Amino acid sequence: MSIDLYSPKTMRGVIKRTLPLRTFFKTRFFNNSVTFPTETVSFEFQEAKRRLAPYVNPRTGSESIERDGYEIKTFSTPLIAPRREITNDTLAQKLLGEAVYNSGITPEDRAVKIAAQDIIDLQDTIYRREEYMCARVKQDGALTIRGKGVSYRVEYGFDNIIEVAASDAWTPTYDILGQLGALAEEQQKYGINPDTLILGRDAARALMNNERILQLLDIKRVEIGEIRPAQLEGGIRYIGRVITPEVSLDLYSYAEWYPDDADLDADGKPRLKPLIDPETVIMQSSEERNSMLYGLITLMDKASGNHVSFMEEYVPHSWFTEEPPQRFVSIKSRPLPMPHDLKSWLVLKNVVTGV
Repeated sequence: MSIDLYSPKTMRGVIKRTLPLRTFFKTRFFNNSVTFPTETVSFEFQEAKRRLAPYVNPRTGSESIERDGYEIKTFSTPLIAPRREITNDTLAQKLLGEAVYNSGITPEDRAVKIAAQDIIDLQDTIYRREEYMCARVKQDGALTIRGKGVSYRVEYGFDNIIEVAASDAWTPTYDILGQLGALAEEQQKYGINPDTLILGRDAARALMNNERILQLLDIKRVEIGEIRPAQLEGGIRYIGRVITPEVSLDLYSYAEWYPDDADLDADGKPRLKPLIDPETVIMQSSEERNSMLYGLITLMDKASGNHVSFMEEYVPHSWFTEEPPQRFVSIKSRPLPMPHDLKSWLVLKNVVTGV
C-alpha cells in the first residue's frame, strides 16, 4: 500500500519524530502549551496582594476582606507559515551525499527525501522563532510582530524594566551586589523569591571583572559566592553564584544568536545578533512558569474544497500547481508567549554604559 507523504496525517508524523532545538527560554519558562479554538486568545491576569488576617473584637465577630481582582486581556495570535517549493529544477539536483552519476535515485524518490527534509527544516525555523519571541517577552515585556503585510505590538502591561542611569552603570568599582540585593528585596515584597540572574554578554563580563566582587570572593571564611564557569547544554553557560544579605543568585549567560531581518549588511544579508541584548540582565525565580498559547489554524481541504480548522500547535500543509509544475510544503502555527505573573521578573537594561 502506497503512502501519501503529503497528507496532513503523514506530515504530522514527521513533525512528531523531529526533536525540537534546545531552546532555553521556551523550554525553561514557557513550557506549558495551550491550544485555542479561535485565532484570538484570552488570558486572565491577577495580582495577588499580601494581607494579614484582621484582629477583631470577640463581641463584633469576623471582618470582611476584599477578594483579589483580575483583568482579562484578549490578544491576536500571529500567524507563522514558512514554506518550501519543490520544482523540476529541485528534482534535477542531486541530494547531499548522493553519487554524482548513476546513483539509482529516481526523481520521485528524490522528491520524497526532499519533502521530508523540508518538513524538518521548516519546523526548526518555527522553533527558532518561538525562542526569539520568548526571549523578547522576557527582555521587553512586550512583543513586536512584524513581517510582510503585518505589523503590530503585543503589550502585556509589564512595568518592571529599569533603564540603568550612567551613575549606576556596572563599572569595576560599582556596588553591583548592593544593587542586586535592593532589587531582589523589591521583588520579595510581591511574594517573588528571585534566585536566577540571566546576563547578556557585556553584563556578564562586567560582573566577573567587578573589583568589589572579586575582593569579597577572596576574603577567607566569608562565603559570598563563587565564580565557577561551566558550559551546560543548549548554549547555556553557568557563571557561578553570588550571595547578598537579601538574596542568593545563580548566574547564567546564553550564547544563542539570531539573524536580524531589520539590520542588513552591505550584501543585503541579516546581521547576526545575540538573543540576549549584551547589556541586559534578567532577575527572576527559577520556579517561574508561563504558557505558550496557540491559536486556531484554518486550511482549505483540497479534496472537498471546504475549510478545515485545527486546534494544534503545528499544522503541516501541502498543495501543488500544474503550470508551472511545483509542490509546496508548509507548516503553519499561531504561537504567542503568555506570562502568568507580570511581577515575577524584572529587567535591567544598559547596565554597562547606562543611559
